[in-house]
Amino acid sequence: MIRGLAVTVSFLLAGAAPALAQAHPGSHSGTHPAHGPGHIRPDSATHAAMHSLLLGSWTGTFWSPQGTSSSLDLAITPDSLRAVTLTLSQAPPLWAGIASDVGMTADTLYWTQNLSGAACKATAVVSPATSTAREMMKGKMACENGELSFTLYKKTG
Repeated sequence: MIRGLAVTVSFLLAGAAPALAQAHPGSHSGTHPAHGPGHIRPDSATHAAMHSLLLGSWTGTFWSPQGTSSSLDLAITPDSLRAVTLTLSQAPPLWAGIASDVGMTADTLYWTQNLSGAACKATAVVSPATSTAREMMKGKMACENGELSFTLYKKTG
């Protein structure tokens, strides 16, 4: 298991790719694949606040249980189709394929991230800024060969 996680981490150090998410349509009538059963569209102010909190550049660190760590950046941007794109990157570059199944429930952002050809389930609790701290995202990426943890802070400006 340690060897597998080491291989995954080594691939993380090899390249970067955008991760495409689903569109957030103006109407939530009917079913939408990004939303689970019982999804209730938030009011306009809450919806706008969620987008304001998530959209932008995030930076921080990821680490494995074995102590391997590195810097990590996440960019969350809208596209012309009203979808959200997640792009993971790291210096030296990290290899991350396309993300899918992106969604948010309450304060938890989740997605499936392709790392080294394997689907990893990522979840992160997103905390809004306070008077003493900027926005924070703290989560885990569970892969077949182990788990990576990360903490990201929203960049200012």
